[in-house]
Amino acid sequence: MGDKFDYLKDETVTKEVRYISFMGKLQRYDFAFMQHEENPKKHIVIYLQKNRFALLGKDDLYKKGEIEHIFHETQMEADEIREFLEEIL
Repeated sequence: MGDKFDYLKDETVTKEVRYISFMGKLQRYDFAFMQHEENPKKHIVIYLQKNRFALLGKDDLYKKGEIEHIFHETQMEADEIREFLEEIL
């Protein structure tokens, strides 16, 4: 690493990752979950099929259009994801 950038933080951590795949009524979904270190009520949720991710907690699931926007899904698909995430988060 040269002197080109002033790094604010550069650390390597080992994380526990939970992978869950499930078949909804509309399609298959594959997710990865990591606990957020600074806010234990939030998880880093990675939607593996679409390479989309978000920092989510249960309170975020009920924001109008949030899941649809983050994961680029229709309302019906977002409702399936939301129902699944209610159990996981």
